[in-house]
Amino acid sequence: MLKNKAEIIDALATQGWIVIPEFLTADEIAKLRAQALEKYAAGHFTQASVGQGSNKAIHDQIRRDAILWLDDHELGAANVFLTWLADLRLSLNQELFLGLVEAEMHFALYPQGGFYRKHIDNFRGGSARLVTVILYLNQAWQPQDGGELRFYVNDQFIDIAPEAGKLVLFLSEDFEHEVLPTEQERLSLTGWLRRRS
Repeated sequence: MLKNKAEIIDALATQGWIVIPEFLTADEIAKLRAQALEKYAAGHFTQASVGQGSNKAIHDQIRRDAILWLDDHELGAANVFLTWLADLRLSLNQELFLGLVEAEMHFALYPQGGFYRKHIDNFRGGSARLVTVILYLNQAWQPQDGGELRFYVNDQFIDIAPEAGKLVLFLSEDFEHEVLPTEQERLSLTGWLRRRS
C-alpha cells in the first residue's frame, strides 16, 4: 500500500483527486467486507442522517444508506488500512502542509435502491474535512448494478464504479459528488482526513 503515497500526494496537489483500482488484495477486501456485514447483521449500523447538532435529521429523499462509525472497539480487519491512512495523513502534512489531525471513518451500506444526492463533504459553514477517502468493498460488481460515484469535475462528471478494492481520494471542499441509485447492496469504507474545526 505504501507505494501509492507519492502518487496520491502528487495527484491531490495537481488535480485534487485520484482513483486507484485494486488498491487492496481480494483477501484484504474479503476480510473488511465480512467485518462490515457481520456488524450489519448484528444490528450495529444506523440509518444515515444529514446535518449536524440540532439540525441533524434523517432525510431519505436526500440519502438512503446505513452507516457504522469505526472506533477503537470496531477496528478489526480495518486496522491495516487505518494504519496506512495515518501514515498518509502525516505525509500529506509534510508535503502539502494541510494540518490534518485525524481520520474519521465509517462503513457505509446502501441497500438496493439506495442513493445519496449531489453534495459537498462538509457541513454548511464548516471546513474541517479536507480529504475524502472511499474504499469499495463490493465483490463482482457489474455495470448493471448501478451505484456509481458520480464525480463532478469542471462542469462535467465522471462515473466511478464501486468495484472491490478501488480507492478514491479527493479534496473534500472542491468536488460535488453523488451516489447513483444502486440495484445491489453496495458497501464501502468511507471517511475523511480532518483538520481541527
